[in-house]
Amino acid sequence: MSYQGTPQMTTTGAQFVQEKAGVPGQPRQWKHGLCDCFSDCGVCLITWCVPCVTYSRLNNGNGCFGNGCLFCCSIGCGISWIIGGMTRGEIRARHNIDGSCLGDYCTHCCCPLCALVQENREVHES
Repeated sequence: MSYQGTPQMTTTGAQFVQEKAGVPGQPRQWKHGLCDCFSDCGVCLITWCVPCVTYSRLNNGNGCFGNGCLFCCSIGCGISWIIGGMTRGEIRARHNIDGSCLGDYCTHCCCPLCALVQENREVHES
């Protein structure tokens, strides 16, 4: 009795999910730039004054108020980059946007409010 190997998968799980959802396999860039937040002054103003509102909109009703408050508290503690980076990574995965985990955390570490505006525009204008 000889061992017969199994055929190898030709696509990764992530590619399979993207192709099944009708999204091309190649990652794309963000539709809006990181410093392009003033193109939508309403979202920009809300984000700069009350960032928990914008953050809660990114969760589509999945514990919006609690998540928004958690994000606001994390800004006060200086750890918003952790929560923001995780959310940014989820958005990138969901919308097939090019980037890296390190880039997500660095973006939220350096400019969390601009990142929130960019993510909000990406999610709600797609």
